[in-house]
Parts: sequence; C-alpha cells; structure tokens
Amino acid sequence: MNNIILRKAQPKDAMQYHTLGLLVWRDAYKHIFPEEVFVEKEAKINKKIATFAQDCVTNNNQIVLVAESDGKIVGFMFGLLKSGYQRFADLGFADLVALYIHPNFQHKGIGKRLKDKFVEWAKQNGATKFVIGVLKDNKQGRSAYEKWGGKLESYTQPFVKLGKEYPEVFYTFDI
Repeated sequence: MNNIILRKAQPKDAMQYHTLGLLVWRDAYKHIFPEEVFVEKEAKINKKIATFAQDCVTNNNQIVLVAESDGKIVGFMFGLLKSGYQRFADLGFADLVALYIHPNFQHKGIGKRLKDKFVEWAKQNGATKFVIGVLKDNKQGRSAYEKWGGKLESYTQPFVKLGKEYPEVFYTFDI
C-alpha cells in the first residue's frame, strides 16, 4: 500500500472522517448491534461534523491521523494521552480510542501503521503504556490486537447502547 499517506486530520476532513466511521462501525458490528443502534449513531453525524475541529483536531492531548488514498480517507486513528476509561487513566495509560479502516483497505497494514504512529506520539509525550477497549464479540478487532502483542486484561465493563449492555474487554500494551 505505497499510495497510502498518513497525515494529521484537518477540519476539512470532518465529513469523510465521520462517514467512514459510520461505515466501519456498521460493518464491524452488524452481527452485534440491532439496526436501531446504527440509526441512532447516524442521526448524530451532523453534530459530530460541526464540532470536529474543536473536539478532535485542536486538542494537544489527543492525536487524530487519517490514512488517505487518492485523496480519499480510507482509515483513521484517534488517541488520547490519558485514557478515557477511568480504571486505566488512574494507572497512567494512554488510550488508542479509535482505529477504523475502510473494509476494502483492511488487512493491508494500514491499521498497524496508524497504531505505530500513535505509539510514537504517546511515547514522545511521556506515555509508557496504552490500552485499547473493544467489544468482546468483535473478533476481527481482537485478533488484530492479539497479533500486535496486546495483553487481554481480566477487567471488563458494559458498553451500553439503547439501554442494552454489551461486554467490552481491554488489551494493554507496553510502549
């Protein structure tokens, strides 16, 4: 995938970023969530697009990168210097919050490249470990994190969508 360019997200990327996020979410979780969950998420896209620059692009404690092919965003990564999961934030973990790759571009090393950029950034900013939260039934995501050497933690927590709980598991990594 030599034609894939990794770069910092820019405010102009908001529509492609969130549209890709919805597409990957639907693809990854179609066997987990009912249709209503996707409809609810899609209904919030305009608000997310409107606040993209403020929420993601301009915060120094976050990193947002996109993978681009022929001018189109085909993947993205969003990470935090301090985990959004209280249990892991208290232990000093950085957090690889989102790593989404278009289904047609998966299994080509783009996710690993984005993860490696996150690790480089987190390390430069003083992190020594990071966490990835993933739905227990997301076998494809979990397989990737295991291949990357992630340690499955015994801790789980519910991920709640429309009043229903789905178990979330966590992989930790040393940097």
